[in-house]
Amino acid sequence: MPQPLSAAQRRTLLALVDTFAPALRRRDDPHGFYATPGSASGAHRAAEAFLAELPAEQRADLGRLLDALGRAGMRPWVPLAARGAVLRGLSRLSPQAAGGITALRRLCLMLTYAGTNPGAPNPFWRQFGYPGPTFTGGATQPDLPTVRPGDGATLEADVVIVGSGAGGGVVAGELARRGLRVVVLEAGAQFADAELGKSELWAYQNLYWRGGFTPTADGNVSLIAGRTLGGGTTVNWMNCVPTPDEVRREWAGLGLTGVDGPEFDADLGAVMTRLGANDQTSEYNGTHLRMLEGARRLGYRARKALRNADPARHDPQHAGHIGFGDATGSKQSTVKTYLKDAVERGARIIERATAGRILTEGGRAAGVQASVTGEDGAPRAVTVRAPQVVVAGGALETPALLLRSGLGGPAVGDYLRLHPCGALTGLFGEDQRNWWGPAQAALVDEFAGRTDGYGYLIETTQYTTGLHAAAAVWESGAAHKDLMAGHGRSVTLIHLTRDHGHGRVTLDEGGQARVTYAVTDPVDVENFRHGQATVARLLEAAGAEAIFPLSDRARPWRRGEDLEAWIAGLRAQPIGSGGHAVFSAHQMGTARMGLDPGTSAANPQGELHGTPGVWIGDTSAFPTPSGANPMITCMALARRTARFVAQAAGVRAEPLGAD
Repeated sequence: MPQPLSAAQRRTLLALVDTFAPALRRRDDPHGFYATPGSASGAHRAAEAFLAELPAEQRADLGRLLDALGRAGMRPWVPLAARGAVLRGLSRLSPQAAGGITALRRLCLMLTYAGTNPGAPNPFWRQFGYPGPTFTGGATQPDLPTVRPGDGATLEADVVIVGSGAGGGVVAGELARRGLRVVVLEAGAQFADAELGKSELWAYQNLYWRGGFTPTADGNVSLIAGRTLGGGTTVNWMNCVPTPDEVRREWAGLGLTGVDGPEFDADLGAVMTRLGANDQTSEYNGTHLRMLEGARRLGYRARKALRNADPARHDPQHAGHIGFGDATGSKQSTVKTYLKDAVERGARIIERATAGRILTEGGRAAGVQASVTGEDGAPRAVTVRAPQVVVAGGALETPALLLRSGLGGPAVGDYLRLHPCGALTGLFGEDQRNWWGPAQAALVDEFAGRTDGYGYLIETTQYTTGLHAAAAVWESGAAHKDLMAGHGRSVTLIHLTRDHGHGRVTLDEGGQARVTYAVTDPVDVENFRHGQATVARLLEAAGAEAIFPLSDRARPWRRGEDLEAWIAGLRAQPIGSGGHAVFSAHQMGTARMGLDPGTSAANPQGELHGTPGVWIGDTSAFPTPSGANPMITCMALARRTARFVAQAAGVRAEPLGAD
């Protein structure tokens, strides 16, 4: 049972919320933004509920920190200046205290500005000109039927697929189309369109791995990945980028025959067609226009993005927060496409099914043992017996499953690539209306392969209020509120690095994925810093009045100052923990394909070295990073792998390009 906070801890939490987002007096405050305290959004109650659900050890640590803050004077009736002094004083005591206060600050700010009630307006959004997620016409029933096995049930199939995202969903559709009996296990849940897109907080809690942005074990990178039916395709930003030609040639040289020729052209084309990728739904909001304006003035190459949106359902009024799920039904995720195809051909989907280990008999695949959470919240042991197992749980969970199963060899979990992202925010003189239009409708690829095929892209971001507040530089409650007051005039651009170095996924003491990653490879360090400088120059060229880094150590740049000197100062900051914030929505390579069992988990067809019948069907299989948004590459590669699985299952191969 969740352990509620004490009355004293609740008072401390209320005081924290109103310290991080204080009520301030300002002469010019037409929307009451400054005069409204953070607690007016209900953030303290939402934070209490969040903390109560944490694991016991983590909850106890934060409870002790709340007690210490309370004893030091963090109380609602204590003046704001004194409360700020309490935070500064305790932060100096130890790195653990400083880390705990930072975690509480980010949680409180996220909840203050995100909106804690789905469908209800937040009192701060008027300042941003943000109407909030207002779509009301979504389908009220889930798209796909699912099965609910009883405790101890055993299901028989030709193929069991772990995961339903870009990889698993495609494999399911392709193999069911070939007449195979398919069972899909998805750790997350399915939701009707009408339930999606209503709340940033709800989306993180229900659609994402470990509740949203999750730090690596070493604190260097914040990871975000889908955990719902459709996986990342349900929550991603819909940028349909085909595999770069140079990457295809590189992979062909590593043994993946055909990926540099017409066979893989057909796979890419089939995927783009099934998703309905188009540029009719790629409208430009202020962020896109400022990025493209800066690129034009600097002479950088840029292009419009293709998106897997149904033009008949697409509405730019509701496209800016598509990462919270799409209530309109426009997003052509695997739920709307490949999984639908699979179910129409008899495939069975089990949601809330966590794969525990892969079963083998005689050294080859025999099925999967899973734990399925029932409607009553109780776990049910379920076994799916199948001679072909496709592991497609994402590059964080796929290696964890293989490690728990003792399969895949020494390369499993190694070679984790993340496309590490940094960001800068520019403040402009007018409202950018960034909540309107898609999250990503254009990109700048001038520096995509600047160092032997390794470089970076410049892209736009999802519109958020809570995440933006949590990630923004913190100096004081008043300074942060000044920063948030200009959120409607802000433009945030990311630089996405094709990483040369890599991290690792191992198992923690509970048998769960433990991720470590540091941007230390010299090529990656230089590309990260070069990308950061390029973003700064783009924002300045587009007319930014100020530029804000995501580092508490770095001051903002103001127009009139020496931009190059400021950029040089950014280069002195560390990358990751204690310096520039690093994010990743693209995880790859942790069970990669290759010829050498010592450095790859699977052969070039996707089958594990030494374990026939176990296949890798997601971004884990990438031999090296894709260097671009990986959805289309993952789907095309999964389509390729599905052909090999079908052949192993005794299904006759189809002509090239058959659909």
